[in-house]
Order: sequence, then C-alpha cells, then structure tokens
Amino acid sequence: MDAEPTITFFFRPSIDIERMMLKLKKPGSLAKTTLRGMVDQSPIAGILVLYAGYIAASDYNGEVILPRKHLMTAVTIMVTPELFPVTLFDNTIHHWELIPGVPAAMYSYEQKYNDTTKEYSWEVKEISVPLDRKIPLESIVIVAKPKNVIVPSGITTTRETANLVLPPVYITKGINIVEHSTYMLTVRHLFRPVDLKNKREPIQILTHVID
Repeated sequence: MDAEPTITFFFRPSIDIERMMLKLKKPGSLAKTTLRGMVDQSPIAGILVLYAGYIAASDYNGEVILPRKHLMTAVTIMVTPELFPVTLFDNTIHHWELIPGVPAAMYSYEQKYNDTTKEYSWEVKEISVPLDRKIPLESIVIVAKPKNVIVPSGITTTRETANLVLPPVYITKGINIVEHSTYMLTVRHLFRPVDLKNKREPIQILTHVID
C-alpha cells in the first residue's frame, strides 16, 4: 500500500478554566459541573477543512488527516466560514479568495530547529490576512467563524518527519457545524475527498492517505 506524506492535527474543545475553578469552589457544585461538562462540550467532529483541492472532515476524536502537497516546512491556516472560487475555466480553480465583509483570521506555522536543545518546534503566530484577499495555495482553510476557533500562539515541540504534525486547534462552544456544512454543499464539487485506508496490525491501526 503506497502512502502519501500527511499533514495531521487535532481539534480540541476549549474549556474556560477560570470559570470552572470558580464553580468548583462552591459547595456541592462538583457533581453538577461534571455532569454539565459531559453534555456541554464544544463539538470537534465534522468540522470541514480544505487544502490543496481536498476536503476533509474531522473525525470523532477531532483528528484531521490531509495529504501533504507542498515541500515547505511551513503552513498557513486560514479560518473563515465562506470563500469565493476564482476560476481559470469550467470547474478548474485558479485560486480562492476571502469574501469582503466575511470574518477571517490567518495564522502562520513555521517549523524551526533549536541548535541548543537539538529539538524541532512549531512557531505559531497570527498574521494579517492578505490585502488582495487571495488565499495562499499552501493554506489549510478551516470552515468556521474565527470567533469559534482558537489557534494558540507560541512554540510547540515537534519531530522532523515527512509528515507534518501540527499543534492542536481549539474550538469554542457556539460553532455551527451544520450551517458551515450546508454552505460547503454549494462548492463541495470543486474539491476531492481525502481517501483514507486503515491497516490493522496486532497492537495498532495504521491510517494511510491514498492519492
């Protein structure tokens, strides 16, 4: 089975730690807070992600797996609920653009090597969206409103491999996955689904992206 290099990351639910701690200080609040937490989590499954002509949805655990289609050890993440295709000719997309008035946020991920610690890490920071609204080709687009997506800035340790494993992205309560998925039905035909194949071994399951 031939496997393509991949880009992988997880969506995680965002939790308001300070608010939770205040509730836990109140007598009798532990059981109530625990029960509410079981049913009041941010949804992390079914979030749509676009990259290099592919479309994927996060699985039950919030994992997204994409085929790696660029050589640079740098990634741009764009967060927006809608985007506009600029066509070259019928069903051939030249590039995608942000829509004026539609909220968007953009983040850069750059893999760096520390000569002192002998470790690789991701440096993540928020950057300005392009003035021409053109979405870079190597961008990973998360189909959501920026207010519902938290991309922590800073340094996160990683390993150098052919696969890019990005730091987690956090999702807040209020994200409307159904609304975003319904919108994507209008342009879904312009993307190719990611084909995943699982290979079972005695103590693990290997997932491959087949191109």
